[in-house]
Amino acid sequence: MNPIKALLTKELLEHKLVTRLPLFLTVFSIICIILIMSNSHNLSFNVQSSGLENWSPNFTNSDSFAGIIGSVNFILAGLVTLVSFFTYTARTLSKEKKEGSLAFWHSMPVSDTKAIAVKLVFALVIIPIIASFLLLFADITVWLVGQWFIPQSLLADYSVNLVAMGQHYGAFISTMAAMSLALLPVACIILFISQFNEHPLITIFVIILLIKIMGSIVFDSTVIGDWISQVNNLSINILMSERPWERLLAIGSPTLVGLLIIAVTFFVLTVRFRSGK
Repeated sequence: MNPIKALLTKELLEHKLVTRLPLFLTVFSIICIILIMSNSHNLSFNVQSSGLENWSPNFTNSDSFAGIIGSVNFILAGLVTLVSFFTYTARTLSKEKKEGSLAFWHSMPVSDTKAIAVKLVFALVIIPIIASFLLLFADITVWLVGQWFIPQSLLADYSVNLVAMGQHYGAFISTMAAMSLALLPVACIILFISQFNEHPLITIFVIILLIKIMGSIVFDSTVIGDWISQVNNLSINILMSERPWERLLAIGSPTLVGLLIIAVTFFVLTVRFRSGK
């Protein structure tokens, strides 16, 4: 078997949350969609919050697939990607050490560089693809239920058709590609820290908080903290944006180059630490 395929299969088998979470949410969302759309004639929304009173979303004449329901499917699949990403990257290397599989893989003709690269591919490519099936199944359910329960004129207003569904899925894949690029340095940092700390996410949170506080005290400015917040929130901002690539590029070329340097640096450190050098 191809060693890269074997490594990806190993990751998929050892980290079952990556597949179980989307599967559970797929079943749950399908049930909810059926209930919502079968009772759509009695469905209304009303949101009250500070500055937003009696706000009602406009569900008709939507340019995107299935209006608000399609948007919820999109965001849910994106959030599943983020949850699976952070869970996987925080556990994968520490899991190897705990279970003793690291020594086994060192005995195989697989370099540490290739092993870490495969983990990045799994976190940034395979996980979004798996999450995209959640979106696809949910959208197909919306389309099928719509054919049975919703008048054709209303389906046209909601853009519930196969062409719009294909565009919806394509937009998700494009958004995940932009989000994965934003998460690359984050993945490398988490993988590095997880080799000598069982709680890398908490460690990163504390480090970021300390840098913000020290930057504010030393320089009497929030510029450093604002920049860290901008980078830290980049992935979720890309997910929520209608133009994900513009959102990614909006942080500026110097920041993107800096993030690339950080990613390469921590990738090299992770490989060296895993190999015991």
